[in-house]
Amino acid sequence: MVISRSQLIGKKVYNPDGGYVGEVVDIGLALGTSQISLVVKTAAGSDLTVEWSNVGAAKDIIILKEAVEVPKPAAQPSMPAPSTAPVSTPVQAGTAEERGGLRIPFIQWRKGKSEEKKGKICPYCGQPATWIPQYQRWYCYNCQKYVE
Repeated sequence: MVISRSQLIGKKVYNPDGGYVGEVVDIGLALGTSQISLVVKTAAGSDLTVEWSNVGAAKDIIILKEAVEVPKPAAQPSMPAPSTAPVSTPVQAGTAEERGGLRIPFIQWRKGKSEEKKGKICPYCGQPATWIPQYQRWYCYNCQKYVE
């Protein structure tokens, strides 16, 4: 059975124990030898080379014969969760005398989480993803797939 490069690109790669390794992004050839390798992009964003001789099965997914060590993603500093509801913040622009003796309340609204979508980066290629409101999901046009 012959498998073309286009059939391998984008396939998920798993260790024999079911642990996720990454996704195939390219095929590599070692100069001076007939050794073929898969170039796998891990969840940490690094490239990992897996020799073709270590591939046990390749159909909808790729399962390896022997486990490979997957680098852990760098820990990101935790940020406090933003408020989900709009918050009103009264703002006073000077004293009553500076405003001509009038006491007019001024309310400034800050956008809540539902009104403001933060950008998301594709974990596979590192490019910015696009929010698709119709499906309520992030999509990477570079990879041509939805990101989690």
